[in-house]
Amino acid sequence: MTGTAQRPLKVLLTNVWLQRRGGTETVIRDISLGLLKRGHRPIVYSPVLGTPAAELRERGVAVVNDLSLITDPPDVIHGQHFIQTAEALIHFPEVPAVQMCHAWAFWQEKPADFPQVYRYLAVDQAVHDRLVHSEGIAKKRVEILHNSVDLSRYVPRSVPLPVKPLKALAFTKFQTHVPMLEAVCRKFGMQLDVIGVGDKVIAHPEFELLKYDLVFATARMALEALCAGCAVILLDARGLGGMVTTTNLPRLRDLNFGLRSLSPMLTQALISAEIERYDPDDARQVSDQARQMASLEPMLDRLVGIYEEAMAQPLPDEREKAQALFKFLKLSLPSPRANDRWPWIKECQDLEMRVSQLEDELSKTKLALAEATDAHKGG
Repeated sequence: MTGTAQRPLKVLLTNVWLQRRGGTETVIRDISLGLLKRGHRPIVYSPVLGTPAAELRERGVAVVNDLSLITDPPDVIHGQHFIQTAEALIHFPEVPAVQMCHAWAFWQEKPADFPQVYRYLAVDQAVHDRLVHSEGIAKKRVEILHNSVDLSRYVPRSVPLPVKPLKALAFTKFQTHVPMLEAVCRKFGMQLDVIGVGDKVIAHPEFELLKYDLVFATARMALEALCAGCAVILLDARGLGGMVTTTNLPRLRDLNFGLRSLSPMLTQALISAEIERYDPDDARQVSDQARQMASLEPMLDRLVGIYEEAMAQPLPDEREKAQALFKFLKLSLPSPRANDRWPWIKECQDLEMRVSQLEDELSKTKLALAEATDAHKGG
């Protein structure tokens, strides 16, 4: 049941940073404000604070970048991200916890394997399988809890979609596929805008999305676009998932509109074929169904239930907690003999290598374009 809490809970939520807007920052915002509305007392911890943290404080949510500032221990920890969840568990060793994991690949989304964690919450099947099969978490401790959307922000679209899409949007945190999208949209006579990447991260996508007929997006951004009444084609730099329809919506929802819904094939012809499937009537029905599936309130109901279940469990003994702490430190502390323990350094090296590759590809593309231009002029 939604509404005022029978027993207000102090819930400590963690996130790797609250410096810029992004997916997990949005989850923190929606859950903490949702809990506050129900009479609970959310506290948010992140070592790096910025605009999202300031916005939470303006709404009355306590936000800290130092756990020692919290002198009144929470009732339960809602962890996001490996290091920050572990920090909270180490600082409050008597407090039960749950951890929400959002991604298949990133090291920050590793589970903090402490016995105080009652439940690991995966946003989709892929993350569930990572936790169980790759990270060794017992299946009984893992539950799928899909992403949700605060529908008080995403109001139903008042103006129907046009017969043919006129304005398109790439709503994405990737950008290497954008030139291809631009080329395809030009063929269809559509304007293409981009938000969600670099300096195009915006504060209120719920307002921006209402301006567009067709959105190219994946994962949470696709879900938000659906709830805003847009026709959505699942697509990013990783591949193509196709137009979301009333037929495939349930399956794609279970996949979080994410990695497992995408084929690595991405060509102008394939994108064009999906645009041809645009159907404003079906898109309206998809939006209605997505809003029913993705409402924040049922998700909060389940979360509070999990918090209560976690708090009802007996605490593990000190030996279990000490073993978990030793394992965490062994994995996380720098070691000159094991550089693979430094996932953040490897990630930086991989990014530097990728930047170098992209710069090389850009140079080759510019050269090919110049040669093509010269050949055209000569002809």
